[in-house]
Amino acid sequence: MKIAKTIKLFGILSLVCLVTLSMISAAAANPTVCRELPISANPGDTITVELNMELDGADKTVIEDNVPAGWVVSNPSDGGFIVGTDTVTWANTGAAPGDNQLTYDVTIPGDAAGTYAFDGVFDLAVAAPGLQAITCETQMDVVEEPVPGPGPGPGPADDLNVCRDLPTSANPGDTITVILDLTLVGADKTVIEDNVPAGWVVSNPSDGGAVEDTNTVNWIFINSAPSDNQLTYDVTIPGDAAGTYNFDGEFDLAVAAPGLQTIDCDTQMNVEEAGPGPVDDLNVCRDLPTSANPGDTITVLLDLTLVGADKTVIEDNVPAGWLVSNPSDGGSIEDTNTVNWIFINSAPGVTQLTYDVTIPGDAAVGPYTFGGEFDLAVAAPGLQTITCDTQMNVVEVPEEPECPVADYDPIVIEPCWNFMSVPFALNNSSVEFVLADINYNNLLYWNTSGAIWEIPTEFEPLKAYWIESNESVDQLISSEILEPLTPAVPPTMTVYPGWNAIGYTDSMAILPAELMLGSIDESYMVVIGPYDSANGMYEQIGHNGETGVISGIHVGTDIFDMGPYEGFWVYVTQEDTIAGF
Repeated sequence: MKIAKTIKLFGILSLVCLVTLSMISAAAANPTVCRELPISANPGDTITVELNMELDGADKTVIEDNVPAGWVVSNPSDGGFIVGTDTVTWANTGAAPGDNQLTYDVTIPGDAAGTYAFDGVFDLAVAAPGLQAITCETQMDVVEEPVPGPGPGPGPADDLNVCRDLPTSANPGDTITVILDLTLVGADKTVIEDNVPAGWVVSNPSDGGAVEDTNTVNWIFINSAPSDNQLTYDVTIPGDAAGTYNFDGEFDLAVAAPGLQTIDCDTQMNVEEAGPGPVDDLNVCRDLPTSANPGDTITVLLDLTLVGADKTVIEDNVPAGWLVSNPSDGGSIEDTNTVNWIFINSAPGVTQLTYDVTIPGDAAVGPYTFGGEFDLAVAAPGLQTITCDTQMNVVEVPEEPECPVADYDPIVIEPCWNFMSVPFALNNSSVEFVLADINYNNLLYWNTSGAIWEIPTEFEPLKAYWIESNESVDQLISSEILEPLTPAVPPTMTVYPGWNAIGYTDSMAILPAELMLGSIDESYMVVIGPYDSANGMYEQIGHNGETGVISGIHVGTDIFDMGPYEGFWVYVTQEDTIAGF
């Protein structure tokens, strides 16, 4: 322990007075001073330290408290004064403190991290025992706070990538679609150019791309990253092409190094002549549902094998009393239960034909038979029977049970950044489905185990997601979209040392963190949230093991409220499993 600076300040004269007074004083009670600190704080925070006192028997005031080196004390209450920058003192040898609680503020350096120690002494009575150490709450932790908004920030520029996705092969004269899959975390500009083989013709670039010449397509936006993680363009292969052909391209998605890089995936594809095949390879295969109910309208598929085809004669017959409709690709209805396609001088233009058929509402339960014929070549063998999927069953419509339907609130997506979660496993959890009607710029999830931002494809309970809205008004994810998976096992999730982005899983109630985080009570220190999109700040910081209001937005977990659809940061000291409700 440091030699008390207060002792130095008062000097020998004070010591003589103390000794003299102690000799003549009657025995007194044993007053105490107990320090109260937050469990943890963040670099750069200013915290309030409380000194709580038992004053029975007190008849003088000598109190000194020392904060960690480099920390700066301020605002001592009740006439206290500052010695240096890291020591605060109250000294009055003629009277006890006027209040049973003293406070002072201390500012933590912005680069602080780890566990820090406080030490201090007090003497509140002329009688023995004299100076004593302040022994309660001598340590606190400084932990890094997640950055408001999208969290710790983008990943390194060398994680950025553009990957080309080509068909394995195509035929001369085909028009194919090329897909460019983009890895965008950390992107802040767009320079992408792709070159197709000489003589091939590019067209229809997506997302504002431009055709530079007949075999080059590019996207160039120096001041912004791509708005989509997939770009596409079409390319038409010449009719006389044959063999293996090369694609080449470059990209640069970050102002920072490394600059232009090569698109090195899927650089080649084959062009193969289709050529006619033997006539006996031609075929029409019917594809039926296994079963349907009385009154249903079903779609029948006719899958065609066409290599060598030079004419079209196809007729299909449905069971008597069933009603055909909507034949595709120029088909016609011969009567209520017969559909046909007849083009004597040309092969079908597609490899799949369809038509609808309505089953009578009074159809009896049981199997029903389809019959049909086809002839796709002028050469023999002539008309052939459609032999696949000739039967389907009509089954009784089962009575649907009356299941209770819960009423859930929608999720509100406010302008700018939102920190959100889903309260249960969803019946359809795909991002594409859940955000189908939401206009947004970014969707991110912080993977603590890999220390990386990820672009999620599914929404999972117990995970919290950052979503950036590009609208100036609130948007709603409707309760119809948030249909729970039934039945579903209550969710669990592994949390890892450091900051974890977690969600809340009770869709109906608001509960204190003390209850919600009970499964990881031995492993977490601090919980932060929810995030207020309007002012870009977190509403509360909850300290595990504390109760009530500590200071400002710092509170104990007994009053730190957690509610549905919100996201939270929780700081964990060891790997553990959090359980949802």
